[in-house]
Amino acid sequence: MKIILTGATGFIGMNYLSAVHNDGNEYICLARKQSACDALKHLHVEVKIIAFHREELQAAIKGADVVIHMIGQMGKYGLPLSEFERINCLMTGDIVEACLADKVKQFIYLSTPGVQGFGKRLCKEEEPYAPRGNYEKTKVAAEQYIINRLKNEEMKYTIIRPDFVYGPGDYRRIKMYKNIRDRKFILTTSGNTYLHPTYVMDVVQGIRRSVNNENAYNEIFNISAPNDITVQKYLEIIANYFGKRVLKINVGYHLSVFMASAIDTFSDRFLKKEGFVSKNKIDFLALNHSTSSAKAQRLLGYVPEYDFESGFTKTIKWCENNYLL
Repeated sequence: MKIILTGATGFIGMNYLSAVHNDGNEYICLARKQSACDALKHLHVEVKIIAFHREELQAAIKGADVVIHMIGQMGKYGLPLSEFERINCLMTGDIVEACLADKVKQFIYLSTPGVQGFGKRLCKEEEPYAPRGNYEKTKVAAEQYIINRLKNEEMKYTIIRPDFVYGPGDYRRIKMYKNIRDRKFILTTSGNTYLHPTYVMDVVQGIRRSVNNENAYNEIFNISAPNDITVQKYLEIIANYFGKRVLKINVGYHLSVFMASAIDTFSDRFLKKEGFVSKNKIDFLALNHSTSSAKAQRLLGYVPEYDFESGFTKTIKWCENNYLL
């Protein structure tokens, strides 16, 4: 089976390729010129550097059975809406059209649980959209385009929503780990809300179980860890690894948001950079956001293996081995 991947040089993509590159399938990775493709050399997969125009895409995916689209533009300070739309919507549309032209059998799209917003615990796939920022809004638009465009086509779609993914290769949270280690992190809300950190190899398993699986056709799946945990427990597991305690000054949600918004506004206006704290960061730790993977377990045979404590131990060892802490 010939499988095309986009975003293979990213966090999830690299872990996915490391797990599957000897499974007997043919893998071809589509990458942009600026991508760090050297990291793929040890995996012995074919890499095609393209500009992701529709004509180039169609030539690059010729003969593919499955296309897994992992490229996405996440939040970044100062990034305009047009850039989110270009990557998350227009590029996705071009790839879908190229797949249709070449009669690809299955299109797998990595989305985010963020399309349903915060404030829900063990959220199911069928609950309504409630996006918050530009990233989530453009992911909603991409999902809706895929569903509407392919509803009467032979090519089937599968939408995967991995929940709060972490693990080796994730550089985004190293600063938080350092701040907890150095006692520079303060929790200003109750810590009693739930989130759902999901180890990257569980996400890889969920994607693999979707490939060429008729039970995955024209379906949306949450992929998440065995259990969600409270914010307090999440932070304690990190702090305990370093032999520290979580600093906590519970001033409540509304005051936390007020102070964070003031700091973020000052930083943006006078320092021209993102504040070290913001309403979004407060919300992440103050509002419920976890997902139910029951549908994936039922239809795909997905079995999440890693609780946060075991997954975090593997993650922090990777950080230490690469001198990141």
